[in-house]
Amino acid sequence: MRLCVYKDSLSVGRGADKAVKAFAAALEERGHDVALVERGAFAAALEERWDAIVATGSNEAVDLDEAGYFERAGRSPVVLQLHLAPRGFFKWKHPLRNRAIRRAFRKADAVQLLCSEYVEEFGRIAPKVPAKVIGNYTEMQGTGNGEREAAGGERVILYPAAAVNKVKNQKLLIEAFAKIAVEFPGWRVRLLGKADSCYASSCRALARRLGVAERVDFAGFTDDLAGEYSRAEFIAFPSVLEGFPLAILEAAAFALPAVAQSSLPGAHDIVKDGETGFVADEGVSAYADALSRMMLDGELRRRLGVNARERCAAEYSKERILREWEEFLQSLQNP
Repeated sequence: MRLCVYKDSLSVGRGADKAVKAFAAALEERGHDVALVERGAFAAALEERWDAIVATGSNEAVDLDEAGYFERAGRSPVVLQLHLAPRGFFKWKHPLRNRAIRRAFRKADAVQLLCSEYVEEFGRIAPKVPAKVIGNYTEMQGTGNGEREAAGGERVILYPAAAVNKVKNQKLLIEAFAKIAVEFPGWRVRLLGKADSCYASSCRALARRLGVAERVDFAGFTDDLAGEYSRAEFIAFPSVLEGFPLAILEAAAFALPAVAQSSLPGAHDIVKDGETGFVADEGVSAYADALSRMMLDGELRRRLGVNARERCAAEYSKERILREWEEFLQSLQNP
């Protein structure tokens, strides 16, 4: 196929920029003719004929609409590639921009969503646009059979987040851990990610107030994420919103089960409760109970971790995800 992947700017270096570059490169590796286009080359690209144009977010969809592309005769089909939950594109302070995004989304030929929970959500925005759920994949390679020895006599619950912030919801983990910490003296929590926010300061204060400050590490960024996974017993993932919880896939590559919570979109897509990890109900007590179950039983952690690795390798392999994309894009040629 001849494909145009449009990203307004690739110079910021955010996660979405890297994901778009990797997506285009992977399709090219599979023999497709892929043009990765930024805004400067946008107008010229719209004069060409493509098997499909992939608009990689709300800015890109609005650009297409404002250029009048959706109304052109004989235009190429346009598929939205959304790296966030649909609600994440709308800001309450920008009603005019929200209206433009909604209008552009409704004119697309199809949309790719990362989690099944997003289908209904997107349907409320653009009910006539066909939606396809295609997740992400990770190329991170893990080792081991799920069995671990405690380093220095302590076992680690890892939260591999990009930042300590309200959406990542580290307070829930700290409160839940504090609730059971006396029962598990050989355990500690390790929080990855940027930790210089007001929320991070309040997390530190919370840990001190609850008496677990010496057992909660604010580790910041790491250049050795694989090493962090290798040293952990399991991951806690109390986030309330993710485009796609990729860290759960990465952890599974190292045979690490996860404790997510039910309010996280995509949690049930990736974590099979009781089979590859736990999906806790909302609230501190429920999350503490799920942590406790995982911490009590090393054989359970090993079994859930191995199951997670096998399932994620099958359901979210690079080969499978790219094949789903190819089939999706090909379907736009034969609606």
